[in-house]
Amino acid sequence: MQLQDVPGTAQMIHPLSPQTGDSARQLLTERIADNLRRAVTGAIGGTANAVAVALTMLSSPYPGMVLLWLAGIFAVSGARLELALRRRRAGWATIDGRRDLWHIHATALANGLLWGAGIAAGASIANTRQFIVIAILSGGMLGASVLTYSTMALAAVLFMVPICVGTIIAWALFPGAQVWVGTLFCASYLLILSRGAFQNQREFTKAFHAREQLRETGATVQLLLNDFEAQSADWLWKVDSLGRIQEPSPRFGDAARRAWQLLDGMPLPDLFAPCPETERLAAHLARRTPFRDITLPLTLDGSPHWWTLSAQPWQDGMRGVARDVTAQKRAEARVSHMAHYDGLTNLANRFLFNETLAGALLRRRAQDDGVAVLYLDLDRFKSVNDTLGHPVGDKLLCEVARRIEDAVRKSDLVARLGGDEFAILMHGRRIDHIAEKTANRIIEAVRQPCLIEDGQVLTSTSIGIAVSHDSQTDAATLMKQADLALYVAKGRGRGVFSHFEPGMDEAAAARRELEMDMRTGLSEGQFELHYQPLIDVITRRTVGYEALVRWRHPARGMVMPDLFIPLAEETGLVVPLGDWVIRRACQELALWPAHLRVAVNLSPAQLRSAGLISTVMQAVAENGIAPDRLELEITENVLLKDNAVHGALLHKLRGLGVRVALDDFGTGYSSLNYLRAFPFDKIKIDRCFLKGLGESDETLPIVRAVIALAHAMGMTTTAEGVENEHQMRVLLAEGCDQAQGYLFSRALPAADFPELRRQSPVDAPKKTA
Repeated sequence: MQLQDVPGTAQMIHPLSPQTGDSARQLLTERIADNLRRAVTGAIGGTANAVAVALTMLSSPYPGMVLLWLAGIFAVSGARLELALRRRRAGWATIDGRRDLWHIHATALANGLLWGAGIAAGASIANTRQFIVIAILSGGMLGASVLTYSTMALAAVLFMVPICVGTIIAWALFPGAQVWVGTLFCASYLLILSRGAFQNQREFTKAFHAREQLRETGATVQLLLNDFEAQSADWLWKVDSLGRIQEPSPRFGDAARRAWQLLDGMPLPDLFAPCPETERLAAHLARRTPFRDITLPLTLDGSPHWWTLSAQPWQDGMRGVARDVTAQKRAEARVSHMAHYDGLTNLANRFLFNETLAGALLRRRAQDDGVAVLYLDLDRFKSVNDTLGHPVGDKLLCEVARRIEDAVRKSDLVARLGGDEFAILMHGRRIDHIAEKTANRIIEAVRQPCLIEDGQVLTSTSIGIAVSHDSQTDAATLMKQADLALYVAKGRGRGVFSHFEPGMDEAAAARRELEMDMRTGLSEGQFELHYQPLIDVITRRTVGYEALVRWRHPARGMVMPDLFIPLAEETGLVVPLGDWVIRRACQELALWPAHLRVAVNLSPAQLRSAGLISTVMQAVAENGIAPDRLELEITENVLLKDNAVHGALLHKLRGLGVRVALDDFGTGYSSLNYLRAFPFDKIKIDRCFLKGLGESDETLPIVRAVIALAHAMGMTTTAEGVENEHQMRVLLAEGCDQAQGYLFSRALPAADFPELRRQSPVDAPKKTA
């Protein structure tokens, strides 16, 4: 029988989780048994109250009705008492829970109806004294029901509701009684008692579940203890008052790698290596104080092992459990190694390096030693990864790591901080001199060719050195100083080392200030565009302009691009700055005569930006200009990296109708493959070939070849840096299409060119979506 099939039981167990099966049946059985145990007291008390009411009311005009009511009470109480006595003789066993539950509810309702009807009827014929007795007894019956039906809240409600209804009717029938007072009293009393009944039932149910859980837990623990000796990897041990092993088990002997008979009588601490933990064990055994999870080292079969012991006092000695935690300790050692060492080179990682550096600085404050940090990375390492692949790059890093280790002292800490960055921590006297000698050895060692996969890989390194001689320098500051020194070393030509000098902080601060000013300038509109005209060589007419960014700083004045563009590329600001140049150039182009174009330079970072295409599309569409009036220029060195990605991007730009030009052709790694693979509309001849034009026999053939090659592939040519008429005559004779340079104009604001007059709002081109 499922508990949910028993009427009223769903509400009774609702406060707890749903119960089904054996547990639910057992709960119902115990609730019924508890109710029937209280039934004797309840039946006797109810009968006594009924007799008292009958004696009080026998003087009324209807004594026969009073006796008939008393007989009904006796019958209902007898039925309830009979079931209780029958179940008591059977050891409170419930064979049919549904029937017993129905019986309890039926007798409770019948009893309540009899009392309610009796109270209502009695009030109509009672005098004041009799009415008071009836009211007191009805209240007592209601209160007692919470106890006699403590595990049967529904039965209590079935008993109490009719009595309350009868009492309210009695108040209404009794002359002079205030009905609203009686009604309020009965309703409140019923609500309080009903809540108490359900609370009692919930507490009983909670206690039942607690006992069940305790019983299950006890059984589980007993099962585990029974299985412990046979199945567990742990073993039991005990010692006497002197800490000597008593009655060791064969399992103990196997764990200790010796016959268990030899362990009998041996002092337990003698099994373990001398250490503070072994001394702690001996102290606990001597004082007979409990302990838990003391991990002790010992040597078994020539290799280190670890046991964990726990114990409690027992009789005149102690007993406990031991566990071999060697595998766990070795795993922890591996995890610790992984957390502190680089997985590729097995050098210390950044965390361990910083931790050791901080400790070295603290120790140096107590000694008269210096601490030095050598910070280095590999020159042009990215090109190794890009051209030879990451596996070769990883092998190169491992080889460099070994060479660095060979070049330093055994007391020095070598770490890989990430990527191709390494650091060396050194300390001692005359550390400046030692650091320089070490840096020279490392530079020379790294410079030697590396044989990887039957091929030679060449690399070099630059090193920054920072030394602490006072007690004020912390680890972060020393690392920052070494990083600044490395930056300076790279600026001096790579393959060299540089010491940190105080002025480097100022230079770094100046760079940071300039960076912050650039961010402010972008947000406040301090940048502007100047334009240099592109001249048709034959007609000498302007066919377009190249847009060149300028920065009008409120305090610095006009800042030229060679000062802020390199910093913008380092900090990533070149992307938002370049996007602004495209948008601004297109805005101004929309106001120019329709035959003019504008050329904009693209940085490598812009080509890597995912938003370039959308920026170009939006700038062209919002300003309503023909796409072929916008010309985007890229340099050759961009094509050396990710040429497939950049090629796809250039094709997309061409697909929009935008023109693409190759800038500074001939100064980088010029290759005919670029011109064959990428859809250029124009080639720009670098100014370095124009300087000797007509004066040197070496530059003219180059210019002639570039022009011929471009024409053969359907591309136009533009010569940069034209400064005199002689150069123009040569370019005209060789068939060059366009020219730009100081011969015609330097870069100026658009307003300084007469033909770039601003159109009125009526004449301005309409924007398109």
